[in-house]
Parts: sequence; C-alpha cells; structure tokens
Amino acid sequence: MQHKLRLYWQLLHDKERLIALQHSGSVDDFVRQMAQYLDWPDLNLDLMQSFLQQQNSSVLVPDLELFSQFWQPADYRKKDQALIWVPALDPLKQPFYKEDMLIQKGKLLAVFIRPVTLVKDLLPQSNNLADLCPDLIIFHWSRCGSTLLGGLYRQLSAVKLLSESMLISDMLLDSFWSEEAKPQLLKLAVLLQGRFRHGETQLVLKLNSWDLQQWPLWLQQFPDARILCLGRQPEAILASHQRMSGLHMVAVNGVWQAGNPYDLSLSPLQGRIAVLRLLMCYTEQLLGTGKAEFLDYRQLKQVLQQNPQQLVSFLSRELTEAEQQRWHTFSLRDAKQPELIFQASQSPQQIFTTEELQQIHNELGVEYQALLQRG
Repeated sequence: MQHKLRLYWQLLHDKERLIALQHSGSVDDFVRQMAQYLDWPDLNLDLMQSFLQQQNSSVLVPDLELFSQFWQPADYRKKDQALIWVPALDPLKQPFYKEDMLIQKGKLLAVFIRPVTLVKDLLPQSNNLADLCPDLIIFHWSRCGSTLLGGLYRQLSAVKLLSESMLISDMLLDSFWSEEAKPQLLKLAVLLQGRFRHGETQLVLKLNSWDLQQWPLWLQQFPDARILCLGRQPEAILASHQRMSGLHMVAVNGVWQAGNPYDLSLSPLQGRIAVLRLLMCYTEQLLGTGKAEFLDYRQLKQVLQQNPQQLVSFLSRELTEAEQQRWHTFSLRDAKQPELIFQASQSPQQIFTTEELQQIHNELGVEYQALLQRG
C-alpha cells in the first residue's frame, strides 16, 4: 500500500496525467488510467472508489509550489482550518469564483479526487510560492456595478479576475486565527487562488462587499495595488436588496467581524440601512488614506460609454479595438448571467413608498453626497 500511496502523491503533482484524467471520456477509462498510474492491475471501480475516498478523507501535505500549479483551493473548512482543492486546469470564466468551482467539481477528476490540506501545513511553504501582487483591488457596496466592472476586466487579454472569493472571507473571519496570523493567511490565499496558470499577466481582485471591513489588512499586504471602491445611490442599492437580499443584508449572517450592524430589533429596511451606513463609513476611512478612488455606478456607466480607456488605465494598459468591441458586447448583457440581455430593474420609486424613500435620504443622503464629492 505504501507504494500505491507514493504513486498517488506523485500523480497529484503530475500535470500531464492530471490532464489525461480530466479528459477521460468515461468512468471505465478513468479506472483504466488510475490502474496504470497506481501500478494496480486488478483495480476496479469499487476498489478505486474505496481507495480515493480514503485519500479524500485524509490530509495531504503537498509540494505546494508544484501542486498549486494544477490545483486551486475551492473551499475553506472551518471545523479544522482545511482547504478543499479542485483542478485548476481551465481558466476562470464565470462572473463569480464559486461558479467556476461548481463547474470544476462536476468534472470526473474532481468527482473522484478532491484533496484536503490543513492551512497550518501550507503556511511554512508559502515562501516557496512565486510572489504575486494584484494590479487592482475592487471594493464595493454590492448591487452597484462591481460585477459589470469585473466582467469587463475579464474580457481583457492576459487578465485574471478573482471574483468574490468566499474562501478568503471565511479564512479572515475565522476566530481560530489570531490577528497576527491574518496577514500571512491573506497572502497565502491570494497566492493560491490568484496564481497565474493560463498565460495571465495581471490580476484583478473583486472582493465581497463585507471585505471592506478588512481594508487596512488589504492595503497593508498589497501596498502597490490600485484600489477602487464602487458605490451607488443608497435607494437603488436598497431597492435591489428589497427584491432579493444579499448575505450581508440579513440579520443573521456571520460576515461581520465587530458585530452585525443589522440586529433583530430592526425592521428589514432599517437593518439594511444600518449595513449600508457601515459600508459607507468604511469607504470614507479608506478614501481618507489617499490610496483609493471612488466611483459611482452612474459614473461607471458614463465612463464606459464615453471614455472606456479611463477604466483600463487602472491596469496601466491601453484598450485595443478588439477588446473595446468585446466590452461593448459584454455591456449589453446581464453581468451576472451573460447569456441574457440586460434588463433594467424596477426603480426605487416602484419599490419604496414616499415615506421610505424619505427615510433613506434622511439617513444616508448626506454621507453619499460627501463620498460623491470625494470621488
């Protein structure tokens, strides 16, 4: 068995064999290849499943620099501070990282093989990884055009978009880790998820909206990255959450480090106003450093139509004609569901009563206008 375990470890670090398994046309072919790779002539489906289930429930200690060329961490398991890995043999293409991970999990290789590593085993190897600094980090308030902007950057050649990684958020919010450990955790997660594997040369990170609470940590770890924060009229954001609430806009969510601003004593609208006020406060602090720029959704749409090169300047590059055409085509689609044509949603006036609109304006209007003037 030790011989088979050694061959299995080597298999997880062998790009050509992993690609061959990824392209298996059937389960029978997958079993045949595994029998060959593991030097196991009488291997059948039942034996293979039993063997692989044992490996998937065990902890792998990989050669991280080599292993992470072909595997990417998909999920963070809080109960034992572990990372669950899936193949990284295809470039990211979906609006959100979790959607790419779901696609990978459905492929035959990931159905049978899903390695598990402990973060504590990876940290000593982090210095062996090639350094990587994001070119652009996008903070946002949610429902304010960040998916559109991220999707535009994804249309650019050699740009990798890492969009709303729950793994990074979950790691940073895990109370198991001390504050002193979090800089190294953040750097490790970005190196592993943002790693260039398919000819990319620039990295754009679009964070979860609640990651804005961690802005000092992000700036500390990536001082050379350009920083952009997106916002929108409060009533438009709240109207969107009125139709379908985001994770951070519900009373019980676990995404706030210093206590949820939305408590159970508040009405749904009051709770969402409190969350948005907190995000605006973090934005004010972030802009106060002089290291970030603020862009409103209406400004984003205007710049996209009149001067798209201004958006590309955040990556210090020029927009080619082919890329500009891709941007035009993409801007007509629904950013979250690119297979659909974009349809404008209902206006806040259709969602809220006059009294509710006045309440939103009274509680958030002054702060929003102040941020617009700083942007």
